Amino acid sequence: NKVHNCCPTCRRDLGDIRCLALEEVAESLEVPCKYQNLGCHDIFPYYGKLKHEQHCWFRPYKCPYAASDCSVTGDIPTLVAHLKDDHKVDMHDGCFFNHRYVKSNPHEVEIATWIAY
Repeated sequence: NKVHNCCPTCRRDLGDIRCLALEEVAESLEVPCKYQNLGCHDIFPYYGKLKHEQHCWFRPYKCPYAASDCSVTGDIPTLVAHLKDDHKVDMHDGCFFNHRYVKSNPHEVEIATWIAY
């Protein structure tokens, strides 16, 4: 897709082909989660990394506080503490906090359920 189905050297049409050797190399690679700097130290096979990152505990969220233009972002434990401390949200230990995130594309929606510890 990135080379628009043309050879990057001679610019001739590649057709519908795959490089099985490179696919095998990619399958053997193990890569860290992109949220490693936020605390995720898991390592995944190349093709499993994206699936993990969609559900990673350490992925950042925007502050979900209703009717607020709060600019704080962070992982779930950081935002739970932020909601308690800065917005004074009453979150008891073990309680759930549900929030629906609408992204810039209105057809993409995420549902987050957080548990206060």
